[in-house]
Amino acid sequence: MIQNFDELAQYIRQNLPQPKSITNLQLKEKSGVVTFQWHGREFAIKKSLEVLEIKGQGLFITGASMLMQSALRKVGKDERLLDSMIDALQEAETLINDQPQRESGLKLLETVKATLRKMATA
Repeated sequence: MIQNFDELAQYIRQNLPQPKSITNLQLKEKSGVVTFQWHGREFAIKKSLEVLEIKGQGLFITGASMLMQSALRKVGKDERLLDSMIDALQEAETLINDQPQRESGLKLLETVKATLRKMATA
């Protein structure tokens, strides 16, 4: 989860395709967004990664904003999934090392393996 606008700006720079095309990036905490121009279009992004295109004085959901939002959220989704899988593996390791809990740890490990298989074939 993105906590502040500096973190959001960094996230945008790291995960937006062609980051060298980002210009005029501004943190607008009062408005609750980070704004920038990218390939001739102006965008506003909230900490929730909701992306809106700025046209004149209005904010609009456009095809470009929806594609950008999908791309940015996909990155975060994969990271959260991997973080939860690492946590599950650590928990499985702890359970397997505890003899009475060994069976529970092996079941958890099977669940993680199944999830990895699904990710590999997706």
